[in-house]
This record gives sequence, structure tokens and C-alpha cells, in this order.
Amino acid sequence: MYDRWNKSHPKPTEAECGEHKSRTRQMVPTTDHGVGKRWQVRYRDLDGRQRKENFNTKAEADNRAAEVDVEIRRGSYVVPAETKQTLGAYAQKWLDANSVGPTTALRYEATVRNHIVEHLGRRELRSLNQPSIIQGWIRTLQDAELEVSTIEGIFDILSSILGMAVEDGLLPKNPCKAKSVKLPTATKKKIIPWSLERVLAVIAGLPERFQAGGKLAFGCGLRQGEVFGFAVEDIDFKGGWIHVNRQVRLVGTKAVFALPKGNKIRSVPLPAQLAAVLKAHMKDFPAVDVTLPWAKPDGEPKTFRLLFVDQKKRAYNRSVFNMGDWKRALAAAGVIPPRERGARYLQAAPEDGMHALRHAYASVLLDAGESIKALSEYLGHWDPGFTLRTYTHLLPSSETRTRKAIDDAFTEKADAETEARRRPARRPGHISTPSETNVPSMCPGRLTAPAGIKKGEARRPRPLLAKPQVRATPSNTADAPPHATDARSPATRAAAGTR
Repeated sequence: MYDRWNKSHPKPTEAECGEHKSRTRQMVPTTDHGVGKRWQVRYRDLDGRQRKENFNTKAEADNRAAEVDVEIRRGSYVVPAETKQTLGAYAQKWLDANSVGPTTALRYEATVRNHIVEHLGRRELRSLNQPSIIQGWIRTLQDAELEVSTIEGIFDILSSILGMAVEDGLLPKNPCKAKSVKLPTATKKKIIPWSLERVLAVIAGLPERFQAGGKLAFGCGLRQGEVFGFAVEDIDFKGGWIHVNRQVRLVGTKAVFALPKGNKIRSVPLPAQLAAVLKAHMKDFPAVDVTLPWAKPDGEPKTFRLLFVDQKKRAYNRSVFNMGDWKRALAAAGVIPPRERGARYLQAAPEDGMHALRHAYASVLLDAGESIKALSEYLGHWDPGFTLRTYTHLLPSSETRTRKAIDDAFTEKADAETEARRRPARRPGHISTPSETNVPSMCPGRLTAPAGIKKGEARRPRPLLAKPQVRATPSNTADAPPHATDARSPATRAAAGTR
């Protein structure tokens, strides 16, 4: 810490300052005496560069010197001068450094301009180190009646911008990650799949040249842009597969070919009936060669033979299709009311876009018992967990299967108990007849005793092992009948008599 207004090492012959006095050192004014802040803190930052900060009072300078010392030791030091740049200027650096696709880049730029710079752009970065400012900004977005999901997306972008500022050493920590910063919560709406009747009705309301496209979206779960970019070379009729290799999407207002969402190409089973539909469509509406730039408006031109094109034989424009052909199909199917007289547009239907056909596809497969892993692969999801969270509830008959499984378990137990009650009580030593044991008899009709055995003896159980002979003793013959302990045969006993 240095006194800018007085020399640190004055010469003895120099005149002392008439304004400031000290008992410990000679006070000789400098050329900066009385100009600017008096006390200066000097130090070297983490890169070894010397830094200077000026303060009005010695106490302020002492406090700052102690803070800088701790920050440098911890590695959390931030250059004060650079933190004075505004969030708007730094957000532009973040946009320029981003490596996302052109469509996402346009969306980021619009979000930063309309929702971040609009409210926080003039603030210096160092002022954003207070979580209360971030929370107040979130409240401003809520007051603008933005959807919770929209606020979450905007918040994520701001958090990414400030996260880069932390990594650049301009902020000690990201205020968006403070525990006190709370995003609004809302109950996530479950996707309600269309019934098969509605699916077929909407497809029937599409122009004839695109009805096969609607069936492809429902029959294979393709996204709208993937249907628009579907080409002849993507069909394997012999193997029963289609290959999702590209999409048509808009970058600004320019249509381009690009990889499917997430750059994830995939193969999907082609049902036989859908294969017949595609063959018939190709016969009635031959494929058209369409050339578009790849990935970005100034990208390399690519040509594919598309199955679905508009009346001018161009690739479908998403915005034009949604506002025109799709809305008219919804109205024809009764999903939305017809356009009122004098109205310019049909009623908005944000939850009934073409993506509803994809949801219906997922619902049908899950209801048929398809695995989440396979469905995730067919839909082009990176994470089967996302598929599970999104589509598990789309099981219209799962409740019925649950009830039936438990009912069957109870019914089986009740049937067993009823059968047990119907059976007559058996005497000890009783041998079950074939009718009692549900075993068919070798000889139908009434059982007959084997030859040499009297009728009354036919039911007596024959011992499997000979009983041991018991010798008569006083203890076991006192109350026993005479023949109970006699080992002789009945005939021998009769001949001998009782002596």
C-alpha cells in the first residue's frame, strides 16, 4: 500500500507538506498531491502482471490489500478492470465463441437480445455477483407471463454466460448456482396421445400428395423435418427398414438439409402396410430431385430425391406447412374449429402439431409391449431415460393388464379353495378311486374285485411291507383277542382248535 500524495523516500533537503504531518516520517508532497484518490494498493495477479487500485482512505486500502492477498492465495482472484465490462458486451463474446449449429445460434442470439441484454445488459459483470439480482430478473420474466419452460431455457443461457465469465477469471463464482436462486415450478403436462380415429382423420384431411407423409410420421415415428427430408434412397423395401439420414430445417428463413436432431441417424422397422402406401405414393407422385445447402445457408449444395414436396416441387417450408395444410387438416378432423368468417388465421393449436403423430407412434408401440430401449432407438433419442420419462404413461391398456393380472391371481387361489371344499373327507387308509383323483379308469364303468378276492375285501389296502410278527407276552396279550398274537394262518388255527 502506497501514499500517492506523499513521497515514500524523500530527500532530507526537500520541503515538507504544509497540509499533512506525520510523527514517524517526513511528508514531502508528490506531483500528484491532491489529485485523485490518495491510497494505492499494488500487487501482482495470478499471471504475474502488476495491478494497482486506488482508494480514498487508508482503511479501505488496507481491507482491499487483505482481500487481494486471500484471493490470490486461493486462486479466485478477478481482475477488477475487466469486470467493469457490461454483461451485454460479454454476452456477445459468448455468442461469438459458441460452436452450436446455425439454427441454435439464431435462437441463442434472439434469447440473449430479448430477455438477457434487455434487462441486464447495462450492468457490469462484477455487479451480477449478487444472487438477489438474478432472482429479481427471474421475477421480471415471470411478470412477462412467459412459460416456465421458456424461463428455464433463458436461465440456462445466462448461467452458461456467467459460467464462462467465472472460467475467464472475471467472476469468483456463478450467481445462477446460488442456493437462494429459485426457478418457478410448474406441473409438467403429460402428453395425451391421439386416438387412432383422430390420427386417421387428420391424415385424411391432409393434401393427397402428403397423406403418405402423415402415415410415415405415424407409422415410423419420424419428426416433421425428417419427413420433409425423406428420400428414395432411404427406403429398404426388401429388408423392411427405413433409414433416417437427414432433415429439412430452417436457418432463419433459409431451408437447408441437415443431420437429424442431435446428429443421430437411425434405422426404423418398415411395416408391410406402410411399405405398400409408400410404393403407391411413389407411383402417383414420383420423387423429385431437390437441391439445398447442407447445414447452413452458405453450405455445400446437396441433392436428394425427395418423396414429399409442395405443389411447386420444392422442399416443404415448415412455417408455411404448419399454418396452411396442417391447420386445415386439424379443422377437417374437428380438432380445432373452422376459421371464423373474417378471421385471417385458423385457431392456434400448439399442442396438436405434427409431433402428435410421433407421440401416437410411441403410444402404440408401448401398448404393444415394445421395450423402452428399442423405442428410444427408433425415435432417435440419445438417452432411453428421456424416453422413459416422456412416454411411460402412454399405456392406455396398462391399467387393464394390471387389474387382470391381480384378478387372475385371486381367481386362481379362490378356485383352488373351492375345489378343496368340494372333495369329500377321506378316511385313514382310504384309496382314492380314479373318479376321485381325476385319473381316468383303465376299465370304464364299475370297478370289480380281482379274481380270488371277495367283494367286500376289494377296498382293503394291501400292505406294502409285511408287518413284523409280534411274539405274545403277558403285557401285550392281556386285552388282545386270541388270534391277535397268533402267527399261524387262519386255516392252521381252525384245524388245531383251542387247547
